Amino acid sequence: MKQLPRRKFIKILGSSAMAVPFSCSLSSKILRDEKPNVLFIAVDDLRPELGCYGNHEIISPHIDRLAREGLVFDHAYCQQPICMASRASLMSGYRPDFNNIYNCGPLTDLVPNALTINKHFENNGYDIWASGKIYHHGIDREQQFGDRYIKPNGDWQGRGYIANESIKIIKEYQNQGGPGDGRGPAFEAPDVPDNAYHDGVMTELAIDQLQNFKNAEKPFFMALGFKKPHLPFNAPKKYWDMYSEQDIKLAENPFLPKNATKYTPYNFGELRNYYGIPKNNEPFSDDLDRKLKHGYYACVTYIDTQIGKVLTELEKLKLRENTIIILWGDHGWKLGEHGMWCKHTPFELDCRVPMIISVPDSSSAGKRITSFAEYVDIYPTLCELCGLELPEHLQGDSLVPVIKNPDKPGKTAAYTQWPKSHRTDPEKVITGYSVKTKSYRYTEWTRNSSGEVLAKELYNHENDPNENINIADYTENQAVVDRMSKLLDGGKGWKNNRLK
Repeated sequence: MKQLPRRKFIKILGSSAMAVPFSCSLSSKILRDEKPNVLFIAVDDLRPELGCYGNHEIISPHIDRLAREGLVFDHAYCQQPICMASRASLMSGYRPDFNNIYNCGPLTDLVPNALTINKHFENNGYDIWASGKIYHHGIDREQQFGDRYIKPNGDWQGRGYIANESIKIIKEYQNQGGPGDGRGPAFEAPDVPDNAYHDGVMTELAIDQLQNFKNAEKPFFMALGFKKPHLPFNAPKKYWDMYSEQDIKLAENPFLPKNATKYTPYNFGELRNYYGIPKNNEPFSDDLDRKLKHGYYACVTYIDTQIGKVLTELEKLKLRENTIIILWGDHGWKLGEHGMWCKHTPFELDCRVPMIISVPDSSSAGKRITSFAEYVDIYPTLCELCGLELPEHLQGDSLVPVIKNPDKPGKTAAYTQWPKSHRTDPEKVITGYSVKTKSYRYTEWTRNSSGEVLAKELYNHENDPNENINIADYTENQAVVDRMSKLLDGGKGWKNNRLK
């Protein structure tokens, strides 16, 4: 495989890209010959809507505890706000423009020779194991993990429904010409145990596997991919009952930004394809907004409980003392903000993600990282934490310097992109290339084939953190736009760095 040169913008940001030895303050256990285990936890569609991120309406005690034991990254960003490309980018170490990863096909097809993070750990003596949604496509899960990927099985149908009424609705909906991929209601709340659903079964599989790892000779790399809170918002009734629906606050800005470009709106078809959801551009009622948000919250708490069970077993087996834990959500999500739902836009809500890293015996435990982090940084970071050589193709930077010293200056910007239309036709793709700094988010909607900038968005996060006013065309902001555009130019070469 042809190796890429380092991206220009990585040089601009000046982050470390080489593996360096640990200091004793990071982890005395990891300094021994024994390599640390890695517990790699992915949560689908989880935005920073957690207690440890300041949302005290959410019930997330187990993730919050992990945050107290580890490091919370306040400014972590995915590279594309959609499941497929975000995961392929993170797992391969390439940014989405590399060989058209952005078009969301299987990594197996787009970059068949990619040295992924799981393969790199396996090549370095790790026993790898996975369950749930790590890669989006089944073929990638099979290619990457082989028989070390265990699929949870259960009585659920379609997109994970178990309630008889939901199954009945799905059949009726499809008979009426609705989506034929198992979509029914956007939520259900049956009175069932945790293991009635996919994520509860996966948790039990993970606990069993941890017991198998207890006396293993090799370190392990265990990847767990929790599916909720992805749509549909299906969770056992007891998690819905933890919230009072009438007390759930709705989005404060259910409207498009002032001066929105024609590329800004998104009709969130992902949600509108579910039964009972208004179609086309029809607005949602407050009652529906509140019900959907209630379902999202219930799913987050359901997943938090499953993660707690895994962490408890890790401690019970005395594996915690030599296990690095990373928890990440594949992208952000909108809950009615800007009058939209789901991901698929380059707003802050879509791009900013939760990320927690816990390193045994770290003197930095319980602190927060305020410098920027990108998901392409996860691969080199875990390599350095585990003492593995960094593959030359990686396009991110190790975060170990700020893990060792959270007050150390780190990255000052993060990049995300969103292909607005014609995702699979390179000649017609229009991409929103977006850069986030401390004070601003700036996006250029660009025609990929020519590089022509069709529209711009600039949001001042110091006085407009919710991105309600696009100030890109204000004369007094021209200097800021020029400066942010030059910073973004560091990433404009993405589309030229592809395998030929």
